[in-house]
Amino acid sequence: MISNLLDLSKTEAGVMEYELKNRNLIPLAHNAIAELDGQAQERNIKIEASLPESPLQVECDSDRIVQVLVNLIGNAVKFSSKGGVVQVKVEAIDRVPDKVPERWRCLIARADEEKPFGLVTVVDSGPGIQDSDKEKVFEKFHQIKRGHQAVGQGVGLGLAICRTIVQAHRGAIWVEDNPGGGSRFLMLLRPGQEGKEAIPRLSVPI
Repeated sequence: MISNLLDLSKTEAGVMEYELKNRNLIPLAHNAIAELDGQAQERNIKIEASLPESPLQVECDSDRIVQVLVNLIGNAVKFSSKGGVVQVKVEAIDRVPDKVPERWRCLIARADEEKPFGLVTVVDSGPGIQDSDKEKVFEKFHQIKRGHQAVGQGVGLGLAICRTIVQAHRGAIWVEDNPGGGSRFLMLLRPGQEGKEAIPRLSVPI
């Protein structure tokens, strides 16, 4: 919680720093899954990963994207029933999905139309999120009940910080109902650009 509070204070002051460069998304997903493995085992939850064998280059700050992935996977483990399954899928897609909320579409752009986006999907086996709460879940200090549990980390900062990080990447993050039950959180990242130097960027105050 202290880490989230520090990140929130930096974000609100507009001084959160990002170093955006061309990076392979696959090992970042591996790192995040490995970090949550012990927590998942304690709850007898299996994390199933579907990751491409080929590199998937996206424009990102690796530490910050791992932070988002750890938060999303950690929440999925937290809200899944004991003995359940959390699915993590990384894939390359050619176009922006139709279900991306309109508020994110104006941010997403790619310089090279031939390079794919990176899409991460995290699926839990929890009670799901009501439609009226699907946007609110990303608001700071807003805790939403899923069953008898509140979404977020501690005081409801984790997903708000995820939204801010993805916004700085000019990507998208949103939540949908999972057809088989539970919820699925999705993060879309812009393609990496070969030979592009790292771009330092500050956060936009929230």
